[in-house]
Amino acid sequence: MISRSSHFFLSYIGLTRLSLIWENLWPALWPATAIAGFFIAAALLNVFALLPLWIHVLILIATLAGFTSVIYRVFIHFPKIEAEQARHRLELDSGLIHRPLASLDDTLAMGINDTQSQELWRVHQARMSTQSENLKLKLPKAGLSRRDPLGLRAAVSLILLIGIIAAGADSFSRIGQALSPPLDTPTLASAAELTIWIMPPAYTQNPPVVLRKGGTKKTSPSQGTPETTTTQSALDPVRVPMGSEVLAQMTGGSDVPILRLGPLSFPFTRIKTDTYHAETKLKHTGKGMTRLSVLQKGRDVATWSLTIIEDQRPTVAFSDAPETSPQLGLRLPYEASDDYGLKSLAASIRRLDGVGMPDGSTEITLQMPLPGSDKKIVKGKSNNDLISHIWAGLPVLVHFLATDKLGQNGISQVEPVILPERQFSNPVATELIEIRKGLSTRKRDRMLGILKLDSIADELKRLDGHTSVYLGLRVARERLRRDLENGVVMTVQKMLWHMALRLEEGAAATSGNDLRAAQRRLQEALDRKARPEELERLLNEVEKALQAFMQSLARELRQLGLISPQDPEAQSLSSHDMQRLIDRARELIRQGSPDAARQLMADLKQMLQNLRGALSRGGHQPEQSRRAQQALKNLRGLVRRQQKLLDETYGRAQRERDQWNQERIERSTEGRTEQDSIRKQLGHMMRKFGDMMGRIPKGLGEAERAMKESGQALGQGHQGKSIIPQTRALEALRQGAQNSARALALRMGRSQHRFSRPGGRHGVFSGRRLRGMRQGDMDPFGRRIEEEGGTSAPTTGRVKIPDEREIHRARRILEELRRRAGDLWRPEIEQDYIDRLLKRF
Repeated sequence: MISRSSHFFLSYIGLTRLSLIWENLWPALWPATAIAGFFIAAALLNVFALLPLWIHVLILIATLAGFTSVIYRVFIHFPKIEAEQARHRLELDSGLIHRPLASLDDTLAMGINDTQSQELWRVHQARMSTQSENLKLKLPKAGLSRRDPLGLRAAVSLILLIGIIAAGADSFSRIGQALSPPLDTPTLASAAELTIWIMPPAYTQNPPVVLRKGGTKKTSPSQGTPETTTTQSALDPVRVPMGSEVLAQMTGGSDVPILRLGPLSFPFTRIKTDTYHAETKLKHTGKGMTRLSVLQKGRDVATWSLTIIEDQRPTVAFSDAPETSPQLGLRLPYEASDDYGLKSLAASIRRLDGVGMPDGSTEITLQMPLPGSDKKIVKGKSNNDLISHIWAGLPVLVHFLATDKLGQNGISQVEPVILPERQFSNPVATELIEIRKGLSTRKRDRMLGILKLDSIADELKRLDGHTSVYLGLRVARERLRRDLENGVVMTVQKMLWHMALRLEEGAAATSGNDLRAAQRRLQEALDRKARPEELERLLNEVEKALQAFMQSLARELRQLGLISPQDPEAQSLSSHDMQRLIDRARELIRQGSPDAARQLMADLKQMLQNLRGALSRGGHQPEQSRRAQQALKNLRGLVRRQQKLLDETYGRAQRERDQWNQERIERSTEGRTEQDSIRKQLGHMMRKFGDMMGRIPKGLGEAERAMKESGQALGQGHQGKSIIPQTRALEALRQGAQNSARALALRMGRSQHRFSRPGGRHGVFSGRRLRGMRQGDMDPFGRRIEEEGGTSAPTTGRVKIPDEREIHRARRILEELRRRAGDLWRPEIEQDYIDRLLKRF
């Protein structure tokens, strides 16, 4: 039962009084709250920093006056809340009838001594007390809708929210500046000269950003050149990379200013009486914009909004599936990108079964070329020669690893592939390669390899007189007998590979290995951007190794009978195209274009791969290739017969007027017989070429028609008239022979790619150069072959290789820059610019 003195009743009465006080106080205080809200919102938005000082002071006085007057009137005229009012409000909120809370204070006025009256009174009191137990107190009602019919309270709340977001960590300092304008220094912001340099990291290659407040144009402290002023406001954010250095210099004022970057503060260092300097580095301080400001005496001198851009990780992926090139190279197509450029890109290769190499290493790392100066987006294909690796022919997993200039890594998906493997035709070489594979596995297989080496070394006839191979087998066997450690095993594996090449390729294998080693050293130097002197020295080594290789290659071809010392058109392999590539690469290195030189070296490597493939295919030509060579040989024989007939006809025509008619007819018939024989044989050959090529080469038909005209003239006894058609027939025959050679070479190359497996033995040797065809209709020197025309220049990748005219123009520009650099009368700014241009050279 509730009573007027119980704690439950008193607490409800107290809460009700507080609710009534709020409902009366808040509407009365609303004008003062609106005044304060608008003032604080203006301060947070830094509005007062843009106003003249007298307007700032006037607004501050008006705000304080209005706020004080409203507060004064509220507390003077605020009504007193009595307990009776609280009980009545509580009865209304609880839905009580007959005012039971008020009746708790009532007393019995009549019948005090009457027992029945007293009993009736107690029943009434108990009933009122029971009714008062279910008390409820509703939330107070502000009632602002009557005092603010326009809804200004929502506008105040929205502007305050915007101001808090805009000010961020500077909220309290801006409110303080709005409440205390600097009356003693009214021109502080306008008198100070402030310059801030934001220097992005060097690897971004972004220009410096210069922010200024007052004064004139300054000079960048790091570059010594005039910079363009970048004027920014608080609502116009400046985008700068993370890690940029901030250098600030201020002149003016007696107090030491403070550089504020988001929530962090950095005091300036006093250099002179009124000159200050500060520096720091931009770091990521969270999402959104970061405020950069300079304060002096608690007031903003200048403020900017910065957006700090994070350096994203590089991305890399396979642009296509890995594949094996016709020259048995592992072709890895890739595409990679980074916001500020890639530093390196490598392919990592691991065995599918997880087994490592004998030396303990578990992966092969291949550096991918990054052509061009802009390495933000890189696309290309890397052709890697791994046929000499001990994992050749095994299934592996390949993925790319891209590294940007900040050191962040990006990894591609993993692609399964089988490493290309060379197929040897020499049976002993094939056995050596199988032994070499076995040495990479368990020691039991290594012991089996020793037994196989003994067996091969004991059969001297199978080595075809290769003494060096026999001695190598003995040395390899003894090394494995004495020590089966990993280091010895890898040495023996290298020996077995070189012995297999010796058996397969002959003497050219040694010079080919030297050339590959020289190319590898040059490629590594180009990748690490070595000095031009080192690059030129390594290029000279490649040139010497190339000459030795070409000489060995020519000797090997003569031994195989693929070229004849008596044939002036095929007595040697011409290295003119390769030499031109080396000369151009040397010139590009001297001019500071290593990317273009790297592309030329890739072209040279492709030429040599094609040439080696052609050499290995030379001694094992298929029947179709032999038929083509025989047809070309017969066609050259017809050219010689037609030339001889022309010489004889010319001699007879000179003696024609001194001889009798009878004798002339007999000789003319003899010439006609030879001409008809040549024409008949040409017809048979035209049919053969049609069967092999699907059409008759251009020129042979014209030669046949000229021969027919010559035969008719000879049959009529006109020796002089037959000279002109014979001459046309000879020229057309020569042209037809050249076209036939080109067309057959092209067709044999297509056939080889279509029907033979990688590492097969098909190929064609023709004319002055060795033509081992490959996919894409390229000759061994990397030039595109036309069916009826010549060859075009070597193809290149993304890097544009300058032609001779561009190289000459670049050389003249470089010489002019060096001449101007020595002119001491030129302005200092121009000399600095020329020095920066010449720095890379």
